[in-house]
Amino acid sequence: MPSSRAKSSATLSRIKSASRILQGLTSCGMVLVAGVSIGLILNPAWFDVAVSNAFSALNIASGITPAKRLGLICLMAAPLAITLYGLWHLRLLFAAYRDGRIFGDEAPAHLFKVGLAMAGNAASVIIVHSLGSLILTWDNPPGSRQFAINLSSDSYTLILTGGLLIVIGWVMREAARISDENRQFV
Repeated sequence: MPSSRAKSSATLSRIKSASRILQGLTSCGMVLVAGVSIGLILNPAWFDVAVSNAFSALNIASGITPAKRLGLICLMAAPLAITLYGLWHLRLLFAAYRDGRIFGDEAPAHLFKVGLAMAGNAASVIIVHSLGSLILTWDNPPGSRQFAINLSSDSYTLILTGGLLIVIGWVMREAARISDENRQFV
């Protein structure tokens, strides 16, 4: 039967390997998210199709004008920035794990920021979708302007999962502090 030290070493090796792969996937995700966003902004036809699909229930009387497009791009910058912020910290978390820096202050700080980004992104998407519905129907005739609030179980789950990561980050930070404090007594 393997010793406790051998099991720990094997587990650390698996953590490092998985983290290396996940860091690479996170890096690819960052490039993909940024690339698709830039592609949509630079190609108005693609942008209009994406917006029409996202707001398919709305009656957009005059179509998606350049002014509406600009307003939506400005609005969508917030969730995009939050997503990239979260992916950046997820990448840094996996880098720390890949290098064996599992305990201490670094990993909990990144986990906390990933949780903030996850919860913040879910909340910002709700707000952006609602404001986007106003932008798209602003020039509709009176009585046909729409303000749509899009709440889903996905948003609820992401907010709760983000909250969970925030709390786990706090707990890990406190555990590291207590461990450091106990080391100083010995």
